[in-house]
Amino acid sequence: MAEFSRFARLPESQPAEASLNEVVRDAIMLYNERLDGIRIECDLARDLPVVRIDTDQMKRVLVNLIDNAVEALVSDGQNGSNGEAGGAARKLIEIESRFLKENDTVRLIVTDTGHGISPRDRDKLFLPKFSTRDRGTGLGLAIVSHIVADHKGRIWVEDNQPRGARFIIELPAGRAE
Repeated sequence: MAEFSRFARLPESQPAEASLNEVVRDAIMLYNERLDGIRIECDLARDLPVVRIDTDQMKRVLVNLIDNAVEALVSDGQNGSNGEAGGAARKLIEIESRFLKENDTVRLIVTDTGHGISPRDRDKLFLPKFSTRDRGTGLGLAIVSHIVADHKGRIWVEDNQPRGARFIIELPAGRAE
């Protein structure tokens, strides 16, 4: 764990009320004209309340999840069909935000149509030094999990149907006192 801390030195979180949708838009701008054949689509809730977040750290979370999705889509490029005409899998990353009024929570979902996450890897996915890639450090999702936990949130992964992975983050809404 000391090695993880050394590599993943994060500045102390500086949470302030902010728009999670704006953080999403800022993160996506980094990918303009860089995603050869991969589309990013957003469905951002208009009723999303502010959240208390460190916008730089949450942007880092999104960039890591998007980078992983891109990697899954690129590495999956030669594999078979997902049922679409011509045998070509649709390379798509979807990002959506939702306000769950019943528990005053904001949900952020990052979905891809890549190869997905093996059930045997799910329990280890957020642990330091665990990677499903040969050249991965195993720090990316561990850092993501740490940042989300620092924001009093939680993150988990599910299968995306008909294919791919779906990362879900829930954060408490940060209404002014």
